[in-house]
Amino acid sequence: MISLDQAHQHITMLNPLEPISVPLDNGLGMICTTDVRARVDCPTVDSSLKDGFAVLSSDIRAAAPDNPVTLSVSGALTAGENADRLSVTPGTAVRIMTGAPIPAGATAVLASEFAQVQGEQVIIRADAREGRNILRQGSDITQGQVVANRGNCLGPAHLGLLAAAGLSEVLCHPLPKVAVAATGSELVWPGESITPGKVAASNMVNVAAELQAMGIKASTVLLRDNLDQLQEQFAQLVRQVDVLITCGGVLDGDKDLTMRAMEQIGMEKIFHRVRIGPGKGACMGRVGSTVIFNLPGGPPSNHVALLLLALPGVRRLMGFASPFSLKKNVYTTEELTGQKDWTQLLYCKVKYENGSLSALPLKSLSRFEAMAAADILVEIPEGCAVIGKGELANAWFFREEKPGEREFDK
Repeated sequence: MISLDQAHQHITMLNPLEPISVPLDNGLGMICTTDVRARVDCPTVDSSLKDGFAVLSSDIRAAAPDNPVTLSVSGALTAGENADRLSVTPGTAVRIMTGAPIPAGATAVLASEFAQVQGEQVIIRADAREGRNILRQGSDITQGQVVANRGNCLGPAHLGLLAAAGLSEVLCHPLPKVAVAATGSELVWPGESITPGKVAASNMVNVAAELQAMGIKASTVLLRDNLDQLQEQFAQLVRQVDVLITCGGVLDGDKDLTMRAMEQIGMEKIFHRVRIGPGKGACMGRVGSTVIFNLPGGPPSNHVALLLLALPGVRRLMGFASPFSLKKNVYTTEELTGQKDWTQLLYCKVKYENGSLSALPLKSLSRFEAMAAADILVEIPEGCAVIGKGELANAWFFREEKPGEREFDK
């Protein structure tokens, strides 16, 4: 049995999956594996920031509501058109739409609300200094500029930036292929009739949903308490996925067959049992290149081991250098007790008040209610039996974290 810190050290030693080239529309949430440079300027030409008129600033310098200036309109330009056919000369203007290229000779764009069209002329009632409402070529992005760094977790705006820079794909660590296997003859699929002695496979649903929130669509399977069938199913699954997460069967009872089946398929144990409560029965291992997390079957134990061990392992394969949930200090609102010989985790709600964070224990709720309501796990570390009311404690924030707040591979 090892400490939580030791288990986390093993997880950080996992190697991310080999990079692949990913189309931008599939890159959300992935970790970029190289610095990416822009292929084009953006915009590619000087362009208009407004609907209005491309003009010579000197022509309308004196224009005002009580001193209008009249110019001849020589043509019109819309976004995407070639501006070579038009130019602005003294006494003329070109009607222009937002995003359209600036015609030769023009030094400014006057917004349309300051102008009135009369036939082939425009009456102008405001000035526009040189450069007004003109977006210069390359002002957003310059060709060759680094637009994404190695280690960036690609969010929507990153992908838009890459598209604007002329990219159609990016080199990333792929999302792992994951299977979730719930074991136990007492389990039924959600929605099926729950007869006496049966329970819905809620752990499997929760694990799959947490993965889906990370952008990973996991396959799910229910397995009965039969050693031969478990061995056969596990052997098939490890050949198909990068990560296998099992739920249940990690203890020493007659029906706890998961670990025996894992031994039979040749799993190399990296660690088995972690000094955390709940969740101490968790195991991490390998079969070939497939990483396996065997999680306990009790709902809180399964959930805590998932949040603190299995999901960080998945994120590590995705390329996160520090794949663990955010950890912050919170003030306790009541005395918290644990056991000196392990790390105790308590479901709590975080409250922000008067510039500080406080933890509200959820002791009055049932196990499932507390799991659903909590947004932090307050940690009572090994060697500490009591954290007094009003004292600072460490807490794992697992609801509000955002990928961009983590440290990534460099």
